[in-house]
Amino acid sequence: MTLIDLPVSDAMARPAAEAPPPAPSPMAAAGLPPPHAVAVCLHAGPDRLNGRLVWDAGGGWSFVAAGGHLPEDVAGRLADPATAVAVEPGVDRRAIRRRRLGPLRLGCLSVETARGIVRLDAAIPAPVVDQLPRPAEALPAMLDGRSLNRRRLPALVTAIGPYEAVAEVTGPAALLVPGTLMTLTVVRPWADPFRLRSRIVAVESGTETVRVLLRMADPAAIDRAAVLAACTAPGFGIQALWTHGLKPRGLMRHLRVVPAAGAADMVTARALRRDANQFYGRRPEARDPADWADRLDGSSILFLAYLGDKPIATARLVVNGGDRSLSELQAQVPVPDTFWEGGFVEVSRLVVHPDFRGNRIRYDLFREVERLSLSMGVRFMLFDAIPRLVPMYQAVGGKPLPLTKKHPDSDETVRVMYVDMRSILGRVNRFSAVWLAGFGSTLGRHLAIEGRGPTDAILGPKRRGVGAAVIRNMGRLLARASG
Repeated sequence: MTLIDLPVSDAMARPAAEAPPPAPSPMAAAGLPPPHAVAVCLHAGPDRLNGRLVWDAGGGWSFVAAGGHLPEDVAGRLADPATAVAVEPGVDRRAIRRRRLGPLRLGCLSVETARGIVRLDAAIPAPVVDQLPRPAEALPAMLDGRSLNRRRLPALVTAIGPYEAVAEVTGPAALLVPGTLMTLTVVRPWADPFRLRSRIVAVESGTETVRVLLRMADPAAIDRAAVLAACTAPGFGIQALWTHGLKPRGLMRHLRVVPAAGAADMVTARALRRDANQFYGRRPEARDPADWADRLDGSSILFLAYLGDKPIATARLVVNGGDRSLSELQAQVPVPDTFWEGGFVEVSRLVVHPDFRGNRIRYDLFREVERLSLSMGVRFMLFDAIPRLVPMYQAVGGKPLPLTKKHPDSDETVRVMYVDMRSILGRVNRFSAVWLAGFGSTLGRHLAIEGRGPTDAILGPKRRGVGAAVIRNMGRLLARASG
């Protein structure tokens, strides 16, 4: 039978163009990977072998022994799952040993003795990644290192903790060699760039990016990564740092207090009230932030404290303008006439997110309170405090009144306290040094910006006194010293 005599079926009659093309591999979509190999020393138990680490056609990492052959005894040892296998890149050997990191442990997948090839397992362990804090949004970054030969690859950090980070890198996987040292530079608008010296410990190639797991390479990188995680990752705060045995060094440099501006900030402030109060069991049924609003919000200056990207605290300054119906305290306790005659504002709804409890964030919020009070020329500030916070407020000039009231969101009894700015600004005593250390630069900057008018209104007849002059001059000096 000749070819022309063969029966023609429907399947054979279909045009060749209709046949589905083979699915391209993710690597083929980007063309060939760049030629790149890093000289390494392979540790296989007690044995040491020189060779190169390369990205193979199967999408993984292989060690190719120098000379293209593995000794039989080494191959046998590699076949034993109990043998510890590790690699040490030559390009970073000195830096690795200086940091006492040791070779990077990897798994062994297969061995080709005749060709001198050891296929290694550099996959990212899911349990490690799942436990890492995740920023609310991926953080733009750049990755560079000696093994990249002056290349700099853009990346997005999707998870970060004190000791590890996960980054999606735009670039070929062949350039991201396990065991090599990198500098991960993360840029945030509220801080200088975070430069994290780290080591690639695992690599996975995707369709568009390469996912790498980086481990911090020295104590400085651990500290910076911890601060970055605390400033960007929800659920990771002061308590988490203490759990890791880390002190939040430099963390509070990234705290800023700003007035609320717009409806979104109001929702954020009320959500912070909810989270802080419900942590202590208050009003567990009130889940909507709107449930934590009250009528005095409209007569108040609200402000938020941000640590990096995260809102972590809020408070408000209730401005009554002499109207007793706008006083939260007056509704429960009789505010003495002295305060009504001298003029006062009320500090209330001061809360700190549970992740950051125990730190001195209230102190920074109180600095904003005093800044606003200076601008308004108000002599007295009134507020309530739960018993355990009374000593902290006394350290910033607070004095207790013989008055108590109920906490607005529970049945707890709280003390009523006040700060007399005329007493603080117009007299030099032992407390003056304490107050100037915390708030002197705030006073000096206020005087430079607004002049003496508001403070003179606070001081009244004391404005020409020696004490007032000393306090003003010290404030100006401290402001100049702090920049």
